[in-house]
Amino acid sequence: MTTTPGSEIRQSEDPLAAHLAATVIGQHGAVDAVSRAVRIARAGLGHHDRPLSVLLFAGPTGVGKTSMVRALAGALRAGPEDFCRIDMSALAQEHYAASFSGAPPGYSGSKESTTLFDKSRIEGDPYTPGIVLFDEVEKAHPVVIRALLHVLDTGVLRLSSGTGTIGFRNCHVILTTNLGSRRSVVRRPWWSFRSPDDAIGKAIESFFDPEFLNRIDEVVRFAAIDRGVAHQIIDLELGRITQVLARGYVHIDFDDSLVGHLVEQGFDPRYGARALRRSIRRHLLPAIADAVDAIAATRRDPAALHVVVDSGQTIACRPSHSCSPTTVGPEQTAEEFLVTPMEGK
Repeated sequence: MTTTPGSEIRQSEDPLAAHLAATVIGQHGAVDAVSRAVRIARAGLGHHDRPLSVLLFAGPTGVGKTSMVRALAGALRAGPEDFCRIDMSALAQEHYAASFSGAPPGYSGSKESTTLFDKSRIEGDPYTPGIVLFDEVEKAHPVVIRALLHVLDTGVLRLSSGTGTIGFRNCHVILTTNLGSRRSVVRRPWWSFRSPDDAIGKAIESFFDPEFLNRIDEVVRFAAIDRGVAHQIIDLELGRITQVLARGYVHIDFDDSLVGHLVEQGFDPRYGARALRRSIRRHLLPAIADAVDAIAATRRDPAALHVVVDSGQTIACRPSHSCSPTTVGPEQTAEEFLVTPMEGK
């Protein structure tokens, strides 16, 4: 994956872009697109009879599409979970479509105007925009997609009961899709000059009607992660583990070889960051958990641990040399807490 110096300069000057780039690793183009949409909305330059922005996030699984929405919610609203998320795969059948805009008059629930939407998180307030995520939009029934088309066009969802509306005009509308992603991560021969975006773009154009695509402000491409990005993601996850343990007065440090080892065990461009997190959960966390349990049994803190990769490709979590033997108990000074050797991915 390549990035242009210009995009990195812009992100360093834009606090929102810097926040997004620190959370979603290796997706500089997507960060620029989202930041650009927010800046246009803040300046009031969009159409006032439509949502603030309508973005279609396209790319393989595990590359940061949902994480980007969480990061955006963390920057614009009360926290990373403060947005309305609609799982479109739950609307795959036509008879579930009523939950999109509520039951029509005469049906159960029509008086309550019950829908899937969290109105407060969509409409926002004069100082805070709403955010709604339509996750895996291609899995919804065509009836639902047609109903969504009207929302993207007018910025208003009229409930089937006829008694109310939900306004999307102060809302960033984000849709995600995995269309074409399988073909985009297949290794192409050296003589192929086609971009991986070709497969994604063609899949999107063949699946959605032109009327629907014409309501999208921008299709934001998320690239499959490479090994360089995988190293950064592992570093980020190790930092998270360090913070979690620090709250329990356990200091931990990692051998330099650990990141490369976890990348080697877990990297798969088809599954992105999720495969790396599974690698951490399978190969690293059990060793740390055993060591922390042993520390808890001694009821002595603070404690220090050091994680290494042994010559047998086994991850070991040992008491750190920087702390006294009594920190983890005299009987455990030389003890190692081991995970069984790797059995492949």
